[in-house]
Amino acid sequence: MIREMNSKMSRPQTSKRGIFATVVVLAIVIGSALFAYTAFGMAPRDSGVVQQVAIIFRHGDRTPTETYPNDPHLTHNWSDGWGALTKEGMLQLYNLGQYIRKEYGWLAGIKYHPSIMLVQSSYADRCIMSAQSLLASLYTPNEEDVFFPGLAWRPVPVHPIPRNSDRIIAVKEPCPRLEKELEQAYINESLRSGTELASYYAKLTHFTGKNITTITDVEFLYNTLEIEEQNKLTLPEWTKEFYNSKMRELAARSLALFTSNTLQQRLRGGPILKEILSNMMSTRVQSDYKKMYLYSAHDTTLVNTLRTMGFTEELLKPDYGAALIFELLLINGGQNQEVKVMYLNNTQTRVPYPLTIPKCSEPCLLENLLTVWKDVLPTDWKAECQLQ
Repeated sequence: MIREMNSKMSRPQTSKRGIFATVVVLAIVIGSALFAYTAFGMAPRDSGVVQQVAIIFRHGDRTPTETYPNDPHLTHNWSDGWGALTKEGMLQLYNLGQYIRKEYGWLAGIKYHPSIMLVQSSYADRCIMSAQSLLASLYTPNEEDVFFPGLAWRPVPVHPIPRNSDRIIAVKEPCPRLEKELEQAYINESLRSGTELASYYAKLTHFTGKNITTITDVEFLYNTLEIEEQNKLTLPEWTKEFYNSKMRELAARSLALFTSNTLQQRLRGGPILKEILSNMMSTRVQSDYKKMYLYSAHDTTLVNTLRTMGFTEELLKPDYGAALIFELLLINGGQNQEVKVMYLNNTQTRVPYPLTIPKCSEPCLLENLLTVWKDVLPTDWKAECQLQ
């Protein structure tokens, strides 16, 4: 009887203790999540918690970088100069900054701090100004941060990489092996197209007054015609035959030439991927790791990066403001780190397109990605650039 009474008495006590323990555990979990959000800049996603983001974006709308001798608009006054960011381009990147603020504002912080964010840019003025335009909307100052009445802006540092030492964004640092590989890529392209493009080049040379001999010449011409059309300048009659989808495809093929084999991918697209992965790995050993990296870049940067990642089946000619987004997420209760990649077509797009990284099964874990990309991540870029 006594045992039965003790048993009956103990049941409700055990139940209360179980409820209490459950409440305590839930409180710890919720508290930990809130602590991670506030202290470490992490926020939940459907599949995990975002730790770090890297975004490579193309500059905004620009004026032509060059023209051709027979251009009827040869003397057109491009008020901001050649290859300059336009007001439309500034607005495009301002809009991209708003998108990043909406999606990742919790990660970037209410105001800029160097411990949280690093912004790097190509040496080109249009890239530096694009980054500044983006940051103007990403970090809109509070009233107490305004330093001049009526000016809702505060400066945020942009770190341009000098042209001759840029192996990350524009990849203009001298690299003899890349130069040799590019020469061979042009030869291979010429052999592949054969006589198909010979007459095409000859006609364009006649109409433009410029010697057109490669698909890169065609790309530059396409860019000029596209910008003139967008600025409502009347194109010459001959362009009705040539300024079309075929010319755009040739322009996209030109961009792909720079990463047409594994060596080119390793030396041209590999450095920026290596930097992104290195920054992601730093989250494992540093408690004060940066939460966001921005790269203000060119169309070639996006194409080089995507092709180096393994996206070589389709030709791509990125729009102004297009962005490649890398997310590092904690998954499985913090046991693993997953890398997700998305592509934003332009600054009017609000939903990025998710990319499945070739040869990396989902979830694409960070350590797996190091193996998948091992052939395109340079060990010693400068040494590997030397001719054998």
